[in-house]
Amino acid sequence: MRRHELERRQVDADGPPALSRAARRLAAAVLVLLAGLSSAAPAGADDWNFNQEIPCTTAPVYGVPFSQCWVSNVRTFRIGNIQSWRLTYTDTRSEFAIGYYRLVAAHGVGGMSPVTSNSALIDWVRTADALKHVSGGGTNWAVSTSPSGERYVTFQKGNRQCIGFVRNSPANNWTLGATFCRQSATPVPVQEVQFIWDAIKVRE
Repeated sequence: MRRHELERRQVDADGPPALSRAARRLAAAVLVLLAGLSSAAPAGADDWNFNQEIPCTTAPVYGVPFSQCWVSNVRTFRIGNIQSWRLTYTDTRSEFAIGYYRLVAAHGVGGMSPVTSNSALIDWVRTADALKHVSGGGTNWAVSTSPSGERYVTFQKGNRQCIGFVRNSPANNWTLGATFCRQSATPVPVQEVQFIWDAIKVRE
């Protein structure tokens, strides 16, 4: 094949050289613009954003000590608008968190679905955004029952033994979850689990 025929076939396939270079420059500029818009975009409304720290004395949950507390954005669901609080305590050997989700404006009837089954209990404690910094990385998840009949989860996180539980509002207008981890070779005693359960109160 002659050289000029090969060059002509390449031009036919790729377009004129000047046009091809211009198209590449335009595509690169569009990609840079899209990347800039993406990085500047705010977090989506489908995320819980715990970026507003509040005095723990103003939190709607009390009864145990907290060192830092945050309130989230309000999110809209089919049942209404829900807001969440993350309440935490941390020291060198233990960590504790409460996630409190409240229906602040109902759109109808029904309210927040209670957490009932064992699998739902584990999933709630494991995946709730307000608890993930404590429950994340947990293994050997199981469900136990306290002497007074409350179900709670047990799990391990490295060299720490952990527990967690979920409490449903009788009126279905809030759900509270708590998780506690402590450096220990043995499980958290059930009496301590019962004490934590009883100590936590909600301001209605």
